[in-house]
Amino acid sequence: MSVQIRPFAETDRPACQAIAAAAALTSYGAHMPPEAFGPHEPLEPADQRAVAVIGGEVVGFIELVGAHVSNVFVAPAAQGQGVGGLMMAWAEAQADGPLTLSVFTVNPSARRFYERLGFVVEGLKTIAFAGGDHEVWRMRKDRAAPL
Repeated sequence: MSVQIRPFAETDRPACQAIAAAAALTSYGAHMPPEAFGPHEPLEPADQRAVAVIGGEVVGFIELVGAHVSNVFVAPAAQGQGVGGLMMAWAEAQADGPLTLSVFTVNPSARRFYERLGFVVEGLKTIAFAGGDHEVWRMRKDRAAPL
């Protein structure tokens, strides 16, 4: 199946909210209060947002704030099909200079995914999320300067 990455449309919001809840619950959600992952939670503010579509259905989305990837979510049923990698390639094409992101330390599989894409851990940070403090890896991917 072919994956398309396209700009977010307001009509995508309900699908993105449901994907965020389902993907979070299956990855790091077990370490957070379950009520933090309802399918109607608002999307976080973003400078840019794109969706991944397979067969007309939104199966993932990615959000950028400047050159920081603030969120990447892929529906559990679409994981392992290259959707995340294509969305990250989209993010790289949008950003000037290094791309950064944060990954909850309770989600080592996500860290390995980003490392396969060339990201390196810069350090650890504690952030407030879902009513508590949680540790994240701060990751960065340097990019060659344009000629």
